[in-house]
Amino acid sequence: MTATGTRQHPTTAATAPGAGDAEPGGQVAAARTGRALGWRVLRKAAVAVAGVALIVAGVAMLVLPGPGVVAILAGLGLLGTEFPAARRVSERINGYVRAAWRKIRRRPADGKDA
Repeated sequence: MTATGTRQHPTTAATAPGAGDAEPGGQVAAARTGRALGWRVLRKAAVAVAGVALIVAGVAMLVLPGPGVVAILAGLGLLGTEFPAARRVSERINGYVRAAWRKIRRRPADGKDA
């Protein structure tokens, strides 16, 4: 609460002149950083679980009916949003798939290889 009796947002109140802290916003900034770190870790864990689940489902769909390769690529793409190693693998596989697709598209229409 301020001197006028109105409520302020915690970050505004902590950084307001005369807030009483030696470091304005010190405790609030530390709490905000802790919460942000918690959300980052939670997001990273959720992305890891979902990405691995997609890859496992894709591997299963290689022998079962379903789009196995698509699910594996989707899982790698999802993991690539949080993990640089997965992004590199995804980009490399993507390059192979694009090259194969270009090769397939260049084949003659009669089905014979040139």
